[in-house]
Formats: sequence, C-alpha cells, structure tokens
Amino acid sequence: MVGQPSVWKKNYVLSKIVHRMNSLGITLEQARALAAVERAGTFAAAATALRRGHTSVLYLIRTLEDLLGFPVLDRSGYRTKLTPHGRRVLEGCRALLAAEAELSAAIGELRAGWEPTLGVVFDGIVPIEPLLHAVGRLVTERAPTRIDVRAEFLSGVEAAFEGGGADLMIAVLPPRQPGLTVVELPPLRAKLVARDDHPLARGRHDERGLRRHVLLTVRGSDPRLELSTSGIEAQSTVLLNDFSSKRAAILAGIGYGWLPESMIGAELAARRLRPLRWSRTSSHVFHPRLYHRGKPGPAARQLIASLTTAGLR
Repeated sequence: MVGQPSVWKKNYVLSKIVHRMNSLGITLEQARALAAVERAGTFAAAATALRRGHTSVLYLIRTLEDLLGFPVLDRSGYRTKLTPHGRRVLEGCRALLAAEAELSAAIGELRAGWEPTLGVVFDGIVPIEPLLHAVGRLVTERAPTRIDVRAEFLSGVEAAFEGGGADLMIAVLPPRQPGLTVVELPPLRAKLVARDDHPLARGRHDERGLRRHVLLTVRGSDPRLELSTSGIEAQSTVLLNDFSSKRAAILAGIGYGWLPESMIGAELAARRLRPLRWSRTSSHVFHPRLYHRGKPGPAARQLIASLTTAGLR
C-alpha cells in the first residue's frame, strides 16, 4: 500500500479525536472560544479575534464548564488563565480544531475530483522504480488519494484488474476485456541468459539441447508472448514467484531463462550472465501498455503522465 501514509494516518487519528470530543458534547464553537481566550488573555480580546460578541464568548465558556463539571479558567487575576484541568481540556480542543481543518481540507479536495483511492496492478516484468517514482510525486504533492500498488504476472494482471478493484493496469498481454482505454508505454527488452559457467553459455545449441536443461519461468509463460522458447517442453521448466527470484536462480546456476535487460545490465557487462546462442533468437521485446476504464481522475492522470514521460526504463 502506497500513497499518503502520514496524511491519511493523521486524518484517521484526528477523526477519532473529533468523534471522542463530540461524544462528550463539546462543540467546535466551545473549543474555538477556549483556544481564543487562552491565546488572547481576555474575553474581550478573544471576542474580537473570533468576531463574536463578548457575551457570546462568555456563554460558550460557561456552558463548557457546566458540561465538564469543573472550571477551565482562573478568573481571579487581571489576565484570565487556564486552570490545570483547563490546560488538559485545551489540548483536546486544539486537536479537535486541527481535525476539523484537516477533514475540511480533505473534503474540499475530494469535491474537486480527487479519487479517494487509486488501485494500480502491473506485470512484474515491468520495472517498479518508475512506477514508484510516479507515486512518490503524488505523495510529495500531498495528493489526497490512497494508492494501492500490486504486482501480478501475465494473465494474473487482468484477473486482478477485473476482480480486485484496480483502476489502472500495466500489462504485457492484450486484455480480453473490451472497451478499455489504452496508453502505449516504451518497449521492454529481454534476453535469454544463463550463468557464464552454465553449459548453455558456451557454444551454439538447438532446441533439443535446450531441453536437456532447466528453463526457469515466473509462474509459467503464455503463448501470446510469442517467446522463442515457447516450444520447450514443460517438464524442463521450474516456476518461480517473481523476477528477483528468477534472477537469483539463474545466477546460482540452476537453469536459464528470460530476464529484462534493465535487471541484468551489470551482469551482462561483467559477463557473469551470457545470452544463449541457439537456433532461434535470444532476444525478445515486450510491449507493455497501460489500461484504464472511463475518465481518470487527477491522481490517475498525473501517474499516467509521469509514466509516459519518464518511461519504464
């Protein structure tokens, strides 16, 4: 879960304060009056600050004290002071007023069209850094939207989009659901690689030679990807949970498989991983696309603009 954790957590805590104070019967007007008297030092100055009559402020403080059953102000001196009990009550009143301001601001932003929540599901082959950068911009700008980002793979992306309530989907497979708006994203290049001391890393091979070794995949493949290894027998395949696990398994020499170039640039440069040479191609280009339904809200529009501007590299 990504988004505005500090803002949303604060709003939640303050909303609980509002509920608690309201359950005691303390009103916002009473809280404002007590805070103003403490700040101004006299009822007259507090009334001026609140743009209310002097008697109105007096009435609010008296009804507050009647409600609580104890005095909140010491009126014995020239300058009105808080009693010890009153200082504790003032802390709660300030929290109540802060909660009102926070919630009023949030309501105003939501009325302006900001989404309460924004769900994003993406294929795990897509680098997450640009997506997190786009989300980070929304956090920095204090967008009042709670953002849920999750990774799935291949057909699982659309399944999560349809059944999980996501608003945006980044997929490398064409969706079966009709009527979605599509946004083209930069292509992702991948290579079929093995560790430098793996038998497949040396010489040239045919499909029969590849079948003698373990093909590592993430939760299986899909014929719609049109990978050059689609004809390799399933018996030689090991399924892994994500691309980080797959990369680790290939570097451990367990088998060979497809990895995004963005994930293995350093290993290719150091020749710790080597592209396979075989009768078919060891390179593949994935074409991720972003899909959404209807008209996106402000948070979704900003996220889409960030991804299309910065790309996924």
